[in-house]
Amino acid sequence: MSRFNGRPRVAFAALLATAAVGSAMPAQASTDAASADCDVRLEQLEAKFREIEERRGWDAASEWWTKHWRVYHQQCVLKPS
Repeated sequence: MSRFNGRPRVAFAALLATAAVGSAMPAQASTDAASADCDVRLEQLEAKFREIEERRGWDAASEWWTKHWRVYHQQCVLKPS
């Protein structure tokens, strides 16, 4: 065996780690923006729920929530990007 056997593996591992971190950076930035957007949308959903509850009662607000929560959940929880 040669004394250089371990070095190419270490260099290759370092190269892979650098590529992984570099490619993840832009994706992380877009995830943060999408996360902030989803936070705002959730606050708006909750505010609208309270508004409907105040005007028409909890049952009506609950029905409204069920429909709108499904869309929010699909867009923000199941497919965060």
